[in-house]
Amino acid sequence: MPTVDYLSIKSLSVNYLQRGKTVTALNSVDLALSHGKTGVIIGPSGCGKSTLFNVLAGLNTQYSGKVLIDDKIPRGGGETALILQDYGLLPWKTVWDNVTLGLQLRKKIPQEIQTQTETMLDKLGLLPLAKRYPAQLSGGQRQRVAIARALVLEPKLLLMDEPFSSLDALTREEIQDFLLEIWQETQLTILLITHNIEEAVFLGQRIFVMSPGPGQIIQVVENEMAGDYDLRGKVPFLEKCNFLRSFLHRREKYAAGV
Repeated sequence: MPTVDYLSIKSLSVNYLQRGKTVTALNSVDLALSHGKTGVIIGPSGCGKSTLFNVLAGLNTQYSGKVLIDDKIPRGGGETALILQDYGLLPWKTVWDNVTLGLQLRKKIPQEIQTQTETMLDKLGLLPLAKRYPAQLSGGQRQRVAIARALVLEPKLLLMDEPFSSLDALTREEIQDFLLEIWQETQLTILLITHNIEEAVFLGQRIFVMSPGPGQIIQVVENEMAGDYDLRGKVPFLEKCNFLRSFLHRREKYAAGV
């Protein structure tokens, strides 16, 4: 049976050197997320959100504190998939080749790569675009390719670093609905970074608010409404968004000494 807290972070601090000086990116961060739940991190630019994801993805091991994913220390190439803001697609590779890349790196046999990739592209409506290059796709299509490349690896934790920020409003909502559908089908544990309050309330069952850098979790908002396709525009949705917005504004004024 999975542990209650599939993702568990306690007293996480990350420092780095900048021009000979030690800079603190994260300062004693505590965060917990249960298996199969969706979490959203929201906070000002420069508060260390991406630094946190680098630790969770196993890309940064220089930290203090305790970080566990399913009771294991994060490591690259494990059961965690990371989707970046710019999608991370290789422009010289086709949709098919971008999606198969992770499977090839994991040395899957050709038949397995063929079957898994074809199944995933078909499921995400991308199979007719398999021979196209990223430059020939719309923003929403590129985002679907990035999601396909992550899901074909069958991760248990999906990290998404501002994945929809470059999309127009309508496409953004479409992909949000699409992500919600994926979560309902797979019961993945999902942790997403966003600057968009409405997106946080629509997708996040637990919303983590971070302070200006050095980053800390200063508020955890439980959000039982997340997961409802018809949530947008409803009074409770707007009230939750207004609560988060006013809370963030109050913190920004306090930080600025206003």
